[in-house]
Amino acid sequence: MDDTSGKRKNKKKGETNMVGGAAVVLMICVGFIIDTKLGIGAIGGAAAGFFAWSLLGDGGAGGDGNDGRRATFLDTAVLQKNFPMPQNMPIPYAVLDIRGHILMVNESFAKEFPDAEKVVPVVEKLKKAGTGEHVTVEVEGKYYDAMLNHCEVVEENGAVGAVLNLTLVDISRQYALEQQLDSSETVVGMLFLDNYEEVIDTLAEDRQPLLSAVVDRKLTQFAIDANGVMKKLEKDRYIFLLSKGDLEALKEKKFDIMNTIREINVGEHIPVTMSMGIGIGGGSLDDAMQSAKAALDLALGRGGDQVLIKEGEKYLFYGAKAGEVGRNGRIRARVKADALWELMGASSSILVMGHRNADLDSLGSCMGICAIARAMDKKCRIVMNDISIGIKRMYGQMAENGHYETAFIKEKDALKEMDEKTLVIVVDTHRTSMVEGPSVLEAAKKIVIFDHHRKSTLDFIDQAVLLYHEPYASSTSELITEMIQHIGKKIKLKSIEADALLAGITLDTKNFAVKTGAITFEAAGFLRRNGGDSIRVRMLFQNDIDSYKAKAVAVRDAELFLGCMAISVCPANVENSMLTAAQAADDLMNVRGVRASFVCCKVGELVYVSARSFGDVNVQRIMEKLGGGGHFTVSGAQLKDCTTDEALVQIRNAIEEYLKEETT
Repeated sequence: MDDTSGKRKNKKKGETNMVGGAAVVLMICVGFIIDTKLGIGAIGGAAAGFFAWSLLGDGGAGGDGNDGRRATFLDTAVLQKNFPMPQNMPIPYAVLDIRGHILMVNESFAKEFPDAEKVVPVVEKLKKAGTGEHVTVEVEGKYYDAMLNHCEVVEENGAVGAVLNLTLVDISRQYALEQQLDSSETVVGMLFLDNYEEVIDTLAEDRQPLLSAVVDRKLTQFAIDANGVMKKLEKDRYIFLLSKGDLEALKEKKFDIMNTIREINVGEHIPVTMSMGIGIGGGSLDDAMQSAKAALDLALGRGGDQVLIKEGEKYLFYGAKAGEVGRNGRIRARVKADALWELMGASSSILVMGHRNADLDSLGSCMGICAIARAMDKKCRIVMNDISIGIKRMYGQMAENGHYETAFIKEKDALKEMDEKTLVIVVDTHRTSMVEGPSVLEAAKKIVIFDHHRKSTLDFIDQAVLLYHEPYASSTSELITEMIQHIGKKIKLKSIEADALLAGITLDTKNFAVKTGAITFEAAGFLRRNGGDSIRVRMLFQNDIDSYKAKAVAVRDAELFLGCMAISVCPANVENSMLTAAQAADDLMNVRGVRASFVCCKVGELVYVSARSFGDVNVQRIMEKLGGGGHFTVSGAQLKDCTTDEALVQIRNAIEEYLKEETT
């Protein structure tokens, strides 16, 4: 009787299998008609069902008396004997064990992959992506939409094992069409000749049209070679259209058009430099145009002579080998001075602040703004929470000055005094995360920014009503001094204010040795005529004996990384280790063969890094990899949650990454 019952069960099971199989085949066909991925999902689900259905039998229901018995393995021989492999499936299909070893394949798989080992990397990639995830993979030049599914298989004796089923759909043609469509996408480039006006001024009148013609011819040929289109908008501005695929060829050449333009010679003149911003994607040409404009603004904000490519939030940098491009900014300074005067005049009060851990350039700029406000009879306060070591001596002198005894205000108190007409002026930084009072910045209705640091790709303050951002300038103190000179009403500087502004210029130019132009000396001369004293300024930079010894130790213990990069650590047991580290970095540049220097020091929970070069190495790009920034030749960074040894490792990695980018 048991045999008869078993036969009936087997017959019924077989009939059910046939009906179920037909239903599954129908479901798969409908899935492929609707969508390829839906069909693949149906196949994966069907395979999992086949495993469970063919091996479950009555044992899964507890009929064999093995309730609750589970094994951690699967009998491969039982699987191969009882599982009906779908041989007529039109796509490659395989069953694998939990480790990824192939157990069974269908005819399509065996035909497509005679050597099953070639699929092993595919399986590893799918396992990392996770089961049920569609992944595009490449096998011997062909592309597949691959998916891995996980399921449990129950044997007749109640043992349970886990297996994987792999499906592969050939999408090579679809992939090729997608790549072709992507490469044919139009990208927009905005091109600007950085110093066209200055070059023209140095040429004789009969040579000026020749220069313009040569530049136009070079740029037009560049566009033709790139299968693009170049259109001149103004005497120094162009728009450039090309495909995304052709852009890759320009990347490989590192936009050598910059060198071509720089080498133009039609007489005695300074080299012509150019900047270009290229925008990719966004769904429309208008989006690409906006990205191109943003990229060009950033390129000019970083000193010019470079190409920036913007794709979404990602930036790629090319060039930037000539340092900041100096421009004659007198007209611009006069326009900005008039706008500043008008904004300050319409305000009820003024709050000025620099960056955290203020230095003499930041403080001097704040004091310059206070002098302008005093000439307008406007209330002006300097937002500062803590007095850093770098400004301690100047702050002491200010405390002795009757006017400045109430000039400083903490961030929380400044918030209480603000109203709708309060003007907030930010100096010596353009990054939200670096300002002394972030909450003051957030609450401000009108913001003005003065800064000379090369523009960062991170957290730029973009809501300013007036922006004077000139990376060619030696310091923000120089920019503020220009404002004071160009404002119509004569502004009388106090001697301490002239000293502070002169100290700011002296600090950032390393005693007028770097980033010093004609306007820098004019600003210094103006400050000297208005009471600034170079001897008093020099005394602000004096070190105590411990700091001097610490600097000597940092120089002595420096290592030459890659033979030309000086890296060292400044002892932390000195009063002003940040300033000492910066001075040590300056001194290391006096060593023959050193292309760049990096000195770090630990202060509290942060590791500060000072970086210097003479222009052969762009230390700003290196420091940006560590979350910092600055200038082409003078830069820095602040590292959190690390030791000085860990900081040295990060510095070495950033240098290697930068050098790799420069050589590829």
